[in-house]
Amino acid sequence: MLGAKWHAELKLAKALNWRIPLYCRNILVNMKSSLFIALFFTSFLSFGQPSPELHYPERIAAINEQLKTDSLNYTLVWERLQMQVSLLGGSVQSTEMLSWKTDTAIPAAKRRLYYTHLNTDFEKIYQHILLPMQYEIAEEGDFYLNRIWFYSHMSEWEKAIQDARYLRDSASYSRYSDRGEYYHMWALFSLFHLHIVTHEYKPALAAIDSMLEFKMRDDPEVFFSGGGSFLGYTDKVTLLEYFGDTNSIVPFLKDCCIDNFNWYFENAIPNDYQSGAAKQRSFEIFQLMIQYMKKYQDKQLLIYERIYNNLAEIMELD
Repeated sequence: MLGAKWHAELKLAKALNWRIPLYCRNILVNMKSSLFIALFFTSFLSFGQPSPELHYPERIAAINEQLKTDSLNYTLVWERLQMQVSLLGGSVQSTEMLSWKTDTAIPAAKRRLYYTHLNTDFEKIYQHILLPMQYEIAEEGDFYLNRIWFYSHMSEWEKAIQDARYLRDSASYSRYSDRGEYYHMWALFSLFHLHIVTHEYKPALAAIDSMLEFKMRDDPEVFFSGGGSFLGYTDKVTLLEYFGDTNSIVPFLKDCCIDNFNWYFENAIPNDYQSGAAKQRSFEIFQLMIQYMKKYQDKQLLIYERIYNNLAEIMELD
C-alpha cells in the first residue's frame, strides 16, 4: 500500500493534468541570474589525489632523450603529445576561450612555438598511426579529442570545430565500441563551447539539445534525478540568456517542468533515493521558473506561486 500521502500526490498530479500538458504548458521556470562565465565552468577532472601531471615534465624529458635515438617510436610520440596537451590545460570551456580573445593565457610567440611543435607530432600520429589504423597505439577518438583541446588552446576555433564534428559524426572510436558514447558526448560538449566562442547560436543550441535528448533517452532515471555529467538544462538556459533569446527560456523550462514531474509521478517509489532526488529536482526547476517569471514580470506569476506552495505542502517538500 502506498499510503494516504502517496495517493494524495497522485491525486494532485491527476488534478493538475501533468500528462496532458494543460497546466504544465503554463509553467515558467527561472534560474538565478548570474554571469555567463560563472555558470559554464566546472572541472571534469578534479580528483581527491595528487595530479599525475606533476610527473609529466620529468616523463616528457625522458621521452625526449629516448627519441633522439629512436625517432620513429610513435608510441612514445603519442604518449608525449597527450601529456603536453594535458599540461596546456586539457579540456577547455567557452569562458576561458572568450577571455583569451583579449587576454590570452599563452603569449602569441609562445603559442606559435607550441603550435608548430605539437602540430608536427599530431601530423606524425595521423600519418603513421591513424591512416594505417594502428589503433593499439592511439585510438581515433582519443586522437581527435586531444587535437580538439590543442586547437582550442591555440585559438584555432574552426579547426577545433571541424575535429569535433568528425568526432561526433564519423570517428570509428577504434577497438572500443562501448566508448562511442563517451566520445560522442565530448564532441557535443566541445561543439557547444566552441560555437559560443565563434558566436554561432544555432549550432551551440543544437549541440546542447542533442546532448539533453540523448541523456534523457539513454538513462532517464539518472537524468531526471539530476545525475550525470557534461551539460544540463541550466546550461541551456544560460545559453539562451547569453545570446538574448529570452523568449525561448519560458517554453523550454515549461517542458523541463512537465518532463520532470511526469517522470516522478509515473516512476517514483516511496523511500527510494532516486525518486527523492527526482522530486527535489522537479521542485528546483519549479523554483527556477518562478524566479524567471519575476525577472520578466510574467502576468501569471501569482498563479504559479500559489500552485507551487500548494504542491509543496501536499507533497511535503523538505
